[in-house]
Amino acid sequence: MNPEYIALVLILGGALYLFWTQKVRMDVTALGVMLALIVPWPRPDGHWRGLLTPAEGFSGFGSVAVVMVAAMFVFGAALARTGATELWGLRVLRVCARTELGLQAGVLASTTLVSMFVNDTTVVILFLPLIMTLCRERGWSPSRFLMIAAYGSLLGGQWTLIGTRSNIIISDILRQQTGAGFGFFDLTPVAAAVFVVCGAALLLVGRRFLPAEERGESLEDRLARHYLTEVMVTPRSGLLGRPIREVVAALGPEVAWMGLVRGQERLPPADWLHLQAGDVLILQGPVPVIGGLLKSRDFQLQEELALNDRTLRSVDLVTVEAILAPRSNYVGRTLEEVRFTQDYGFTVLGIARRGRSLEERPAQTPLQEGDSLLLLGHVTALPRLAANPDLIVLAQQEFVPFNRSRAVLTLGLLLGVVVTAATGWLSPAVSIPCAALIVVLTDCVKVRDLYQVVDWQAVVTAAGLIPFGLAVEKTGAARDLAELAVQWLQGWGPMALLGGLCLLALVLTHFVDNSAVGIILAPVAYNVAVILGVDPKPFMVGMAVCISASFCTPFAHESTILVMGPGRYRFRHYLQVGGLLAVLTWLLTTWLTPQVWPF
Repeated sequence: MNPEYIALVLILGGALYLFWTQKVRMDVTALGVMLALIVPWPRPDGHWRGLLTPAEGFSGFGSVAVVMVAAMFVFGAALARTGATELWGLRVLRVCARTELGLQAGVLASTTLVSMFVNDTTVVILFLPLIMTLCRERGWSPSRFLMIAAYGSLLGGQWTLIGTRSNIIISDILRQQTGAGFGFFDLTPVAAAVFVVCGAALLLVGRRFLPAEERGESLEDRLARHYLTEVMVTPRSGLLGRPIREVVAALGPEVAWMGLVRGQERLPPADWLHLQAGDVLILQGPVPVIGGLLKSRDFQLQEELALNDRTLRSVDLVTVEAILAPRSNYVGRTLEEVRFTQDYGFTVLGIARRGRSLEERPAQTPLQEGDSLLLLGHVTALPRLAANPDLIVLAQQEFVPFNRSRAVLTLGLLLGVVVTAATGWLSPAVSIPCAALIVVLTDCVKVRDLYQVVDWQAVVTAAGLIPFGLAVEKTGAARDLAELAVQWLQGWGPMALLGGLCLLALVLTHFVDNSAVGIILAPVAYNVAVILGVDPKPFMVGMAVCISASFCTPFAHESTILVMGPGRYRFRHYLQVGGLLAVLTWLLTTWLTPQVWPF
């Protein structure tokens, strides 16, 4: 047997073992693969050389695919940090949340749509708190929706070139061989059909296997229901003149209207009251609702506790829930007397008192031992607040602001990427890095956060594994494997070979990172097409779609891992629901891809 093939098998076997057992980090394993390919070893001709030259081995770090993957993370962070995705997502989900089935369909459609352009893991992170908020409001079990969000993010990744990093990598391998990779929407016809069929199966059959277990109520959940806050109606509000009770009802069933301050007069809730500019509403409700009011142009914090516009535009804000410590010096003092803003840089959004309702206005309520405070401030001030002996910090969460101008800019750039790719004016390899640079220059993503928003483990993994695909091609292993596959299935025709490769990709993607599967199988698929004398594109498109079908296990993808804990899912839930979707994806892709991209 060719010694180079033996070396490739040993390197691949060791990498697959480490990927599966996770004994070594994925990026470290990828770097190990890269180094193993360039380390010289004795050959039969007496010379020492590696499977690749050092320049070939390190070429992954300069590849188009890796640059695009890194730029995608930056651009996706801009969509999240300007608040555009959250505001749009919550509005759409609220419209759909009339019934459980309606919200499930809304979650599936929304996550799929966003995942076409934003990293799939980021999509789940963005939508998870929105779904949890709506479930608390409606009294529904989050486990009925979170798995659908994960599957929607995976289905959305199949639609476009930038939907997932494996699409970019397979496209780059095709470009190296033929001079032309995937177009921005080349995957869309097949992916759209897969979405329709899998979406219907999920909503008609799969949802019946989703558990209805109630999530255990955390301390954060219990406290969030009781925060009392004051918000002032702004002069530019679009709600002026509307009945107050109607406005409050639109905020959700967990929001209670406790009173109104108009001028110097405090009024109890009444049906005849209509909103006027300068009115101060005393509301009791959960943290997400209070945060949403701050992002709205209709309300601002009451003047004594007001935040300036510069603070609310910051992308480094956090909300903190803290409880008064035993024998706290704040006991007996009101929020007006406690200097949170001056001393700690935090503003008090609301106050909660377990077991008792508050009758006074929040700012004028004397604090008692055990009271909980909801605070908003800059992340850099958090250590100083945590060191305050009068408070016990219970929980903290990033506060995503809504900056209209930057959100519009980011969405405009996204539209530009799509239009230029669809028309051929500009390659995504150029437009996406340009868009990422613009969002940094316009402060949609802070320069100091630039290296934090990129998932460097994913980038280094891709860069380290790309040379393996080159080695498989250079040593002739790809062609020999392709000839072997053609020899076995030649009598069945190219569709049988396509189906076999897609099935192999579907199985491997549940055990190995999807970008690694693409790097390993893409050269083999290309050579199969060459030997058969057919167009390689249907083979590459079919594999790209199936590689994203990581539905069957919780550990197959970051998206499915993220929802496992909050949804309290077991392994069997993934197998029951995801197994159906995986089989449908494989069958439909195998049949439809040659119809769209003929052999």
